[in-house]
Amino acid sequence: MTSLRWIIAESAPSEAAEQLPDVPGIVRSVLWNRGIRSTADVDQLLHPSYEGLSDPFRYRQMHLAVERLLQAIQRQERITVYGDYDADGVTSTVVLVESLRMFGANVDWYVPERLTEGYGLHMTAIDRLAERGTQLLLTVDCGTSNWKEITHAKSLNIDTLVLDHHHEPEQLPPAVALINPVFDSETYPFRFNASAGVAFTLVRALIAATRNGETLALTLTPGWEKWLLDLVAISTVADMMPLVGENRVLVSFGLRVLRKTKRPGLRALFSVMGNDIEQADEFTIGFLLAPRLNAAGRLHHASLAVELLMASDAVEARALAEQLHNINQDRQRLTEVAMTEALEQVDPERDRSAAAAFAPHWSPGIVGLVAGRLADRLWRPVVVMAENDGEIVGSGRSIPGVDIMQVMDDGRHHFARYGGHPGACGFTLASVDGREAFVTWFQERMKTAWEPETTVKEIAVDARATLEDISADALDMLDRLGPYGIEHRRPLVVIENVQVTDASTVGAEGKHIRVRLLDQGIRRSAIGFRLRHLLDVCTPGARIDVVVEPSWNTWQGRREPQLKIIDLRLHA
Repeated sequence: MTSLRWIIAESAPSEAAEQLPDVPGIVRSVLWNRGIRSTADVDQLLHPSYEGLSDPFRYRQMHLAVERLLQAIQRQERITVYGDYDADGVTSTVVLVESLRMFGANVDWYVPERLTEGYGLHMTAIDRLAERGTQLLLTVDCGTSNWKEITHAKSLNIDTLVLDHHHEPEQLPPAVALINPVFDSETYPFRFNASAGVAFTLVRALIAATRNGETLALTLTPGWEKWLLDLVAISTVADMMPLVGENRVLVSFGLRVLRKTKRPGLRALFSVMGNDIEQADEFTIGFLLAPRLNAAGRLHHASLAVELLMASDAVEARALAEQLHNINQDRQRLTEVAMTEALEQVDPERDRSAAAAFAPHWSPGIVGLVAGRLADRLWRPVVVMAENDGEIVGSGRSIPGVDIMQVMDDGRHHFARYGGHPGACGFTLASVDGREAFVTWFQERMKTAWEPETTVKEIAVDARATLEDISADALDMLDRLGPYGIEHRRPLVVIENVQVTDASTVGAEGKHIRVRLLDQGIRRSAIGFRLRHLLDVCTPGARIDVVVEPSWNTWQGRREPQLKIIDLRLHA
């Protein structure tokens, strides 16, 4: 594991107690150091406003998208929603299909198969849709880079609307409208929606344009669209979008909807997982729901996840949920094997600027997972590749401060297809024989993109604390400050010069550690997941400094404080 540098925030000044009088001490330091310095700021954080979402028509081309959709609805043209095969694409697809049906649209959906079709629009798929009568194609979580395919659709008299949040290419496709918050020229004030968030903004635009269906002679219940927010929350957390601004609003309300969702599929999935849906939070989405929804597209077909989310029959939903759960178990096993094999190919000293791994037998559906785990473990950009149907396909993952898409743009001649975000990309090489040349180029190019000698993985610590500071009131307040995620992470505190009374490995394979701590007469237990290598530091009687993530642990109706160890070291 990479060594960590602790960046410990300054203690809140004395004036913080005056400005935030009813906030426990360590929480006050967390808030102050995050720029929340008044009771009004705290109130805004604790009570996100749905009414505060921006006007959807602030998107430059939203009026064009709405106009074309209403035309299609009124003429009963066949609309096809074309989504991606990950959790964001799947949830976005369902948001649009269900919403358009509320407005009376003649709409179906299509999700590509990862192994045979890959990411984005495809010529053969467009031909197939033309044959079945599609007149308006609505892409979501893809389409921005598909100039050739959308041009082909236009030649077949299919209009296209693109809803996406991916990298802006040099040449935009000839769509009727492109709704994409990341475009440099876009005027919508929030730029970090996942695709389901973008889709939901389009739904809000349709509601506004039709006066909630009134102009289409429909009687729709006010606020019906909020029942879609369970999907928007899943999308936003699963796609690791910043949980600030509009995303915080959408996820906050979305979690409320998820806990009382009307979807038999989600209820069945929680039942299969053995989790209480009424306790669902951002952790549940990120580590339990999203992996299962993603597993469908990784090892099977994403249509399975779409069908689960749209299921209306409880028996069908249960069967689909069990199938997804089993596929996810296969995904976990394959990922562990591939991770072990990938580590054998990497030399941390030789591959200092970037690492690469390849095996023809790895499932293309898991290479992104392996790349992400390798990048985090080695703390450098990584590409992982496999063979698929005579092609080399791969995924790349980066680290903060290194835009992998800028690098890929410089090497576009290596690819038949590629796309992604600053932190992640997917690609197909132009030639099977070009893999070694690509790896050599990638590693050389990364030497100019960052300086590994001066870069160490950092953890931002919000406050210094004692075990006494981690009180029930503090933990309650920390819970209320959620949902947590990217750019609004769960707070970390450091407890310094605390005594170890006992330490042991836990878990079936002994990968985790449990450390019992003593501080000023107070005893607490702390858990360190996958931190067995730190056990030698935790000899009984040792004085250590430990960074922990404090929270409540709820199990079988019991609630107790939990200290999740992030890192620890001997006290100097």
